[in-house]
Amino acid sequence: MQVSKARAQYIRWLVAARDLSPHTIRAYEGDIAAFDRHLGLWAGVREIDSESLIGFLEKQQGRGLSSRSIKRRASALRGFCNWLVARGLLEADPWVGAHVAVGRARTLPRAVGRHDLDRLMRFLRRAAEVKEAPRPDEALVRPHEATTLLAVALMVATGVRVQEVVSIDGRDIDVATGSLRLVGKGRRERHVFLPNEWITDLVRAYLTTREALDVRHPPLLFNRHRNPLTPAAMRLRLRNAAREAGISARVTPHMLRHTAATQLIEAGVDIRYIQRLLGHASLTTTEIYTHVSNLALKQVVEDADVLGRLVDGR
Repeated sequence: MQVSKARAQYIRWLVAARDLSPHTIRAYEGDIAAFDRHLGLWAGVREIDSESLIGFLEKQQGRGLSSRSIKRRASALRGFCNWLVARGLLEADPWVGAHVAVGRARTLPRAVGRHDLDRLMRFLRRAAEVKEAPRPDEALVRPHEATTLLAVALMVATGVRVQEVVSIDGRDIDVATGSLRLVGKGRRERHVFLPNEWITDLVRAYLTTREALDVRHPPLLFNRHRNPLTPAAMRLRLRNAAREAGISARVTPHMLRHTAATQLIEAGVDIRYIQRLLGHASLTTTEIYTHVSNLALKQVVEDADVLGRLVDGR
């Protein structure tokens, strides 16, 4: 369903079911309409995610909108998203994991710490019995667990959204060049690349597993019943895996996307490349990922050692 159509239905519901003043309803309608324009013509409700919400509110801050107005817009969008989830138009609340700090220069979604990420990947590899390099020509012995491992590995390696990872078409994978063709938000196409031999071999082994199990549908990832994996199922798999790995904090797909972008920034990758990798239409959106962790900042400062050069006369 298009956002504009859902917005009209939501406003009618507010008028009928909520004891709100006409002024408040008009304000909420204007707030959601502004977000609708931000998403673009013909945008569908499934394009609403944490990233688009944060990007919209940051754009309002950049235009000088008052803190009070931004808070109201955030409140209007929270109510709209809750209504969409309650009616099954959205599979999960996009506000989960998103934090909007009005008045601050930048709003950042949370990343998964390096230690927790290591624990998660070790657990997933152990559960899937993929402890060493996968053998591309052999079917994976635990397909269900291997599906979760592959999805998480792709999100961490390439920063793809959860909707994108479950929508990967097996026919759009070129293992020879290690590239994947994606169709992201706004029907924009892009290519992402597998960064090393391990994940390339894992993809090959997964394709071998699909053939062995006679999985014929186009989407790459499949569930226990060999049907296409859904975004909601992937979120649940990730949450359960993080818990079983002993990670106390909740882990979401959007956090993995943020983690991927953050690590690339800290590795010195140009932000323009990261913009292409993440599929952002605007470089401004990518800039929310350019914060530098305290650890990375400490390392840079120590390597520069400006004071030491002065003291030592270097």
